[in-house]
Amino acid sequence: MHKSHLPTATLLLAAIYSAGTSAAPDLEGTWILFGGEDFSAPARTPLNTRLQESYDFAHDDPSLDCIPASWTRVYSNPNTPLEIIQQDDQVVINFELFDIRRTIPLIEPGEAAHHRLADPNNPTLGDNLGWYEGDELVVHGVNYGDQYRVLTTIRGWAGLQQSPLLVTEERYRRSSEDELELTITHYDPLMYTRPLGVVYELDAEYEWQVAPYNCEPEEASVNTLAP
Repeated sequence: MHKSHLPTATLLLAAIYSAGTSAAPDLEGTWILFGGEDFSAPARTPLNTRLQESYDFAHDDPSLDCIPASWTRVYSNPNTPLEIIQQDDQVVINFELFDIRRTIPLIEPGEAAHHRLADPNNPTLGDNLGWYEGDELVVHGVNYGDQYRVLTTIRGWAGLQQSPLLVTEERYRRSSEDELELTITHYDPLMYTRPLGVVYELDAEYEWQVAPYNCEPEEASVNTLAP
């Protein structure tokens, strides 16, 4: 797992100004998660524990209403491809899941004006901007909404919570020609006493394309809860 050198969300923001300018690594292509996912053990606050204990997947999972809970949850869904497109001033990621279209403005470290973008159709996914650091694309996310939500509701850690204070750092790195490593670190002092990390391993898919998802709540409920 990538070890972040930023112990707090405040230092994470400060890192935008101190990081060196780097040439863009090649991350373009279609990628898919087939199973590689590694969560660090969550250090929960008492509030987090109470919220998690009252969480009922069959009724509280936002995907049952075709709502993406978080980037962590989006990437946790296997077998749904995503496409990364790198441009001079932005990175575009098209996800098959929920037909998400993500635009990440790119900045040079030290810029005074930071213009963040959100997906207007998915306000739960926050406001984002990015920059290149060595062989990585770094994406910084804030403004994930004013409600308590879930970071992820499936696989290893069901019902992990997030609060309105959540700040995220995503790091995308091509670990080989055919593999993409994504590390997401969550800074949320209301929910966790230390940062919560997860690493995803995605494979290149040269024959796959992102197709329309066309989620309907009635069908999502059946597909998600099916044994």
